[in-house]
Amino acid sequence: MVKLGNVLIVGGGIAGMALAVALDRVGISAEIVEITPQWTALGTGISLQGPALRALRAIDLLDQCVRVGFGYSEFYACDSEGRIRGTVALPRLNGPDYPATVGVMRPALHAVLQVALAATRVAVRTSTTVASLQEDDNGVLVAFDDGSRGRYGLVVGADGANSRVRELAFGNDCGPQYTGQAVWRATVRRPDEVEARCSYFGAHAKAGLNPVSRDAMYIYIVESQAEFVRLEDECLPAILRERLAEFGGFVAAAREDIRRPEQITYRPILSHVMPPPWHRGGIVLIGDAAHTTTPHMASGAGIALEDSIVLAEILAAAPDLPHALDAFVARRYTRCRMVVESSRQLGEWEKYPDTPDADVVGLMARTLEAMAEPI
Repeated sequence: MVKLGNVLIVGGGIAGMALAVALDRVGISAEIVEITPQWTALGTGISLQGPALRALRAIDLLDQCVRVGFGYSEFYACDSEGRIRGTVALPRLNGPDYPATVGVMRPALHAVLQVALAATRVAVRTSTTVASLQEDDNGVLVAFDDGSRGRYGLVVGADGANSRVRELAFGNDCGPQYTGQAVWRATVRRPDEVEARCSYFGAHAKAGLNPVSRDAMYIYIVESQAEFVRLEDECLPAILRERLAEFGGFVAAAREDIRRPEQITYRPILSHVMPPPWHRGGIVLIGDAAHTTTPHMASGAGIALEDSIVLAEILAAAPDLPHALDAFVARRYTRCRMVVESSRQLGEWEKYPDTPDADVVGLMARTLEAMAEPI
């Protein structure tokens, strides 16, 4: 095992909490700093596909996530009226007793991870992030924005697409870029007939449905925008209903449930993958800080969770920190780049639907098959 002293995890989201739990399991001490004061998850729902569920199983959280979410094992590609035009069988990586994918509300997943974290020795400080990082022969000296300081054997940037750790360690030129698309999500009631994720491909945009519990699902739409247009919250329900007007089937019915701004998240779609290495000295990036993927493969949370499991495993076995971090990036870079690039390509085909030889279902199936391989 690498002799680290204490590990600082910057960011208390999915990747940061999973890493803290995984490190505690292998006997490595850690603490988390989280910039938000409330330390709760915002947003609607996400998909935890086979690789994500496999990573959660490694830290004994699979059953808990299945209980709070909605499991399914197929994805349907539909026309604008909801008629099925293609079906992707999703890999059941955890055996026949588990679904291939679990849709779950972000707050519910966050709560599962928080409960697991509370059973560890990991300390969490909220309303805090890093102000500066200074490396020397004894590790990384960290100054925090609350005026406190600390020394750590390893600092992990799990602080998202707009990572402060990435900025401090690598500069401002390696962050995510806007892809020319935006995504809307709104939480609505789930009809009994909606039992899996469905995408509806229209003339101007892609919409869809994803069940996240027995009672709820989220409706989403991805639209092309040369520049992201910010909107006032009170305008969001009416605008989203208008955006969904071209779609029929269950999307049309669900559209009428969209009435309150708090039901909705509306975000620009960003994408990037850091070139290797993702580390400098005793500083390393994981999750969206290293690779921000678009939602088209529904795999951002999955590859972030995988990062956490792999990093903890390698730190527990490697002889020293440089070897550990080199091994981590060697195992993760090609896989994460594949997911980012496949997701980005799907988005490009949506922006330019007349692209010759576009193969949406085929690319999704091939990428899912590759992701089913061991990590």
